[in-house]
Amino acid sequence: MNIGITKYESTGSSSFACLSGEFVPPTTDKNKFQDVPKNVGCGITKHGLSAISAAVFIVGEMAGSGILALPRAIVDSGWIGLILLTVLCLTSGYGGTRLGLCWEILEERYPEYRGISRNPYPTIASRAVGRWGSILVSACIQITLFGAGVVYLLLASQNVQDLLKPLLPRVTFCTWFIIFAILITGPMWLGSPKDFWIVGVGAVMTTVLACVFIFIQMIFDGINSRAIVHHNPKSFNDFFLSFGIILFSFGGASTFPTIQNDMIDRGKFKRSVYIGFAVILLLYLPLTVSGYIVYGDRMNANIILSLGRSIFVVLANISMASHLILAFLIVVNPVCQELENIFDIPHEFCVLRCVIRTCMVLVMVIIGESMPHFDKLLALVGGSTVSLLTFVLPNLFYMKLCDQESPGWKKRKIPLHMRVFMWELIIIGLIGGIAATYSAFLSIINSFNFSKSCFL
Repeated sequence: MNIGITKYESTGSSSFACLSGEFVPPTTDKNKFQDVPKNVGCGITKHGLSAISAAVFIVGEMAGSGILALPRAIVDSGWIGLILLTVLCLTSGYGGTRLGLCWEILEERYPEYRGISRNPYPTIASRAVGRWGSILVSACIQITLFGAGVVYLLLASQNVQDLLKPLLPRVTFCTWFIIFAILITGPMWLGSPKDFWIVGVGAVMTTVLACVFIFIQMIFDGINSRAIVHHNPKSFNDFFLSFGIILFSFGGASTFPTIQNDMIDRGKFKRSVYIGFAVILLLYLPLTVSGYIVYGDRMNANIILSLGRSIFVVLANISMASHLILAFLIVVNPVCQELENIFDIPHEFCVLRCVIRTCMVLVMVIIGESMPHFDKLLALVGGSTVSLLTFVLPNLFYMKLCDQESPGWKKRKIPLHMRVFMWELIIIGLIGGIAATYSAFLSIINSFNFSKSCFL
């Protein structure tokens, strides 16, 4: 879909594109710009994303389900979960910076990538290890984003049911799920979020508000509670389920190359990652520490369902439900566009686009109504595809690209200590991911009961 572009095309998978007006190819060299693009609001300039606005989209895409699910995950993993949360935040952020450097290497070696790329992460994989890497990355991205979309709808339905239970006691969680699926279908027919970039800003604002309201209520609950807080020993399965949920909470790497692709100065993406992950950790830590201290084993899989009743809980429910719907529009869009590419559907608005995207919502409804256990879905996706996209592949691709040599290419040498560190991340990601995936799959099988699904 062209947006005032004569030479380059703003392509489908650019989920966070905020481009408008005359297009200038982004660059990693700020000296190539003759003048500074005019700012049009929220750190979004006339020609693309600034470092700050890119950080905003990183926060908006990643924070959300983690805020609701992490407190219980930390309880199930014990006090060491707080250390694990911080370590995984730092290491996933490091993986994000490796992806940014990978794209800078591609721009340096291949001039055709200095404009807008349709699929930046699969392109990195293809140049690093070949076609099999590109296929693997594409499959992982689609599974991750599709799974996230189902989880977001499940959580939004759960929060709204809790919010409106006094007014509509007979409207069940399953009914709200279908209502949200119907309401979200229309907006999904639009193009990519470049057509409604305010979605990213709204997702961040609602997340921050929800965190504030939840934290205030947790303080009140801690002051007024007289119950003894228990922390019973947890099993191997509980720990690695929690590990998968924590992984999912930092699983934004699949969209990082796309965000970087929309930046004015792509060399500043590392700064955006640092800012984004710092904000996310500041949002996560107060809630997880407070939940561990105040509720302990009484913590629900969804933190909001553990809170006392007050106006703060009402506001938190509204904010979080709004965030989940906005985030749903962001994460599900690349999946839609990948399907449209497979079926060769035009990028312009058409009937076939509406049919494909409506069918995808229908599949989400079938999965969500059959297995309404959002925490187990989080752990399954987090342990499988997210561990690959965030911990394993970014470090592997970076080392592979740096080891490649060709006449005219700049030689890149990775210090031994950095190479050892990246291999450690790869091994930990593989072992932890396999264990988390196994625990989640086993938990889903053991807890599945068709009589408890929404169909009955």
